[in-house]
Amino acid sequence: MSSTKNIFDDLRSEFDRLDEDRDGYITLKEFQAFHLKTTNDASAIAKAFAAIDSDKDGLVTFEEFQRAYKD
Repeated sequence: MSSTKNIFDDLRSEFDRLDEDRDGYITLKEFQAFHLKTTNDASAIAKAFAAIDSDKDGLVTFEEFQRAYKD
Protein backbone atom coordinates (compact mmCIF):
# COMPACT_ATOMS: atom_id res chain seq x y z
CA MET A 1 0.00 0.00 0.00
CA SER A 2 2.77 2.46 0.83
CA SER A 3 4.29 1.78 -2.59
CA THR A 4 1.07 3.00 -4.24
CA LYS A 5 1.08 6.09 -2.04
CA ASN A 6 4.72 6.78 -2.95
CA ILE A 7 3.92 6.52 -6.66
CA PHE A 8 0.94 8.86 -6.21
CA ASP A 9 3.10 11.32 -4.26
CA ASP A 10 5.84 11.17 -6.91
CA LEU A 11 3.33 11.81 -9.70
CA ARG A 12 1.77 14.68 -7.72
CA SER A 13 5.19 16.24 -7.19
CA GLU A 14 6.05 15.92 -10.88
CA PHE A 15 2.68 17.38 -11.89
CA ASP A 16 3.14 20.30 -9.50
CA ARG A 17 6.62 20.95 -10.88
CA LEU A 18 5.20 21.20 -14.42
CA ASP A 19 2.21 23.33 -13.34
CA GLU A 20 4.20 26.56 -13.12
CA ASP A 21 1.26 28.89 -12.39
CA ARG A 22 -0.31 26.49 -9.88
CA ASP A 23 -3.76 26.62 -11.48
CA GLY A 24 -4.23 22.84 -11.35
CA TYR A 25 -3.57 22.28 -15.06
CA ILE A 26 -0.53 21.80 -17.24
CA THR A 27 -0.66 23.77 -20.47
CA LEU A 28 1.33 22.97 -23.58
CA LYS A 29 3.47 26.04 -22.85
CA GLU A 30 4.32 24.76 -19.36
CA PHE A 31 4.96 21.25 -20.69
CA GLN A 32 7.26 22.62 -23.40
CA ALA A 33 9.13 24.92 -21.00
CA PHE A 34 10.06 21.94 -18.87
CA HIS A 35 10.88 19.47 -21.63
CA LEU A 36 12.80 21.87 -23.87
CA LYS A 37 15.49 21.77 -21.17
CA THR A 38 16.30 18.20 -22.25
CA THR A 39 15.32 18.08 -25.92
CA ASN A 40 14.92 20.47 -28.83
CA ASP A 41 12.28 18.31 -30.49
CA ALA A 42 9.22 20.55 -30.08
CA SER A 43 7.18 18.24 -32.31
CA ALA A 44 7.80 15.23 -30.06
CA ILE A 45 6.94 17.33 -27.00
CA ALA A 46 3.66 18.45 -28.58
CA LYS A 47 2.81 14.84 -29.51
CA ALA A 48 3.50 13.66 -25.96
CA PHE A 49 1.30 16.45 -24.57
CA ALA A 50 -1.51 15.55 -26.97
CA ALA A 51 -1.31 11.91 -25.91
CA ILE A 52 -1.67 12.87 -22.24
CA ASP A 53 -4.45 15.43 -22.87
CA SER A 54 -7.13 12.77 -23.33
CA ASP A 55 -10.10 15.16 -23.58
CA LYS A 56 -8.22 17.41 -26.04
CA ASP A 57 -9.08 20.65 -24.24
CA GLY A 58 -5.49 21.93 -24.26
CA LEU A 59 -5.07 21.37 -20.53
CA VAL A 60 -3.72 18.35 -18.69
CA THR A 61 -5.40 17.67 -15.37
CA PHE A 62 -3.77 15.63 -12.63
CA GLU A 63 -6.16 12.79 -13.45
CA GLU A 64 -5.05 12.75 -17.10
CA PHE A 65 -1.42 12.95 -16.01
CA GLN A 66 -1.89 10.09 -13.57
CA ARG A 67 -3.71 7.95 -16.18
CA ALA A 68 -0.90 8.49 -18.68
CA TYR A 69 1.61 6.99 -16.27
CA LYS A 70 -0.66 4.09 -15.32
CA ASP A 71 -0.91 2.81 -18.89
